Amino acid sequence: MFFLKPLLLTLIFELLIAFLLGLHGKDLLLVFLANLITNPLLSLLVGGMNTFLSAGQIQLVVYLLLEPLIVLSEAFLFQRFLNKKRNGLLLSLLLNGGSILGGILWNLLF
Repeated sequence: MFFLKPLLLTLIFELLIAFLLGLHGKDLLLVFLANLITNPLLSLLVGGMNTFLSAGQIQLVVYLLLEPLIVLSEAFLFQRFLNKKRNGLLLSLLLNGGSILGGILWNLLF
């Protein structure tokens, strides 16, 4: 259950940002479903890295390798399946960047 907190925070931040950017209905559902796949997968990978890497090394892997892969995979989904055609890469960058910043602020405050 270690993945629930990051998943819930990610969903809250990204769905709020997506809503503020004008996404509604099925488009919000797409953001939800994309994160339901990518976030637990990221958490599982990070959990597996704990036995091999230090915390600093894990952060480097996450931010330099895994997050860009998540951004690209979600960008593909957004570009392909959003009802209203948008720039999928820009949307993915905004949502994931906002989620990362939100998570950092959350951890600093709580």
